[in-house]
Amino acid sequence: MNHLRRAYLAGLVALGGGAVQIVYGLLAIWFPYGDQFYGWDEALWAVANVGMIGGVLGLLFLDVGRPRWLARLGAALSVLGYLLRIIVSIVLIVAPTQADAYVPFVLLSILLMVLGLLVLGIVTLRGGQLQGWRGWLPLIIVGCMVGIVPTYDSNRYLHFILLGLWGLPWMLLSFVVLTRSTARQQGAASELSHAGS
Repeated sequence: MNHLRRAYLAGLVALGGGAVQIVYGLLAIWFPYGDQFYGWDEALWAVANVGMIGGVLGLLFLDVGRPRWLARLGAALSVLGYLLRIIVSIVLIVAPTQADAYVPFVLLSILLMVLGLLVLGIVTLRGGQLQGWRGWLPLIIVGCMVGIVPTYDSNRYLHFILLGLWGLPWMLLSFVVLTRSTARQQGAASELSHAGS
């Protein structure tokens, strides 16, 4: 039952992070992040990454991936990628003039995120506990990311708007985590109630 409470809390973090991510994308329409550094844009992106960590951990706490050790590995890789990106955001806020020096770390964080989510998505499908689009959601999130990354070089204005829209599948993941953890907690409470009567 403890892991379901953790899943629920992680789902709430993911929901908040997804909302911040959508705001980030909407603000990118009026403030082209690719042309100018604002500082608050990196702060918003760091918060969005915290939300993504919540989504990954929520999925892990639901225990829907099989084999479990591979689910843990995938989650660890992606969380490491998000943490690295958060650190880059913090450093960029403190020293924005050195932005080009951090590009290798951003690329490494993306690689870790993609690999981790890919593994987590595959084991979630293999686990077969999330039906329909819910089971495919982690891989849909990876697919969106793979589609968004190349737009950085071709159209930076669009790139940051798409990063914000990427918050929609993350919010869907938070919905899955929240509803699944709530349903399982209620089911466990009902079983205990019947056993005690």
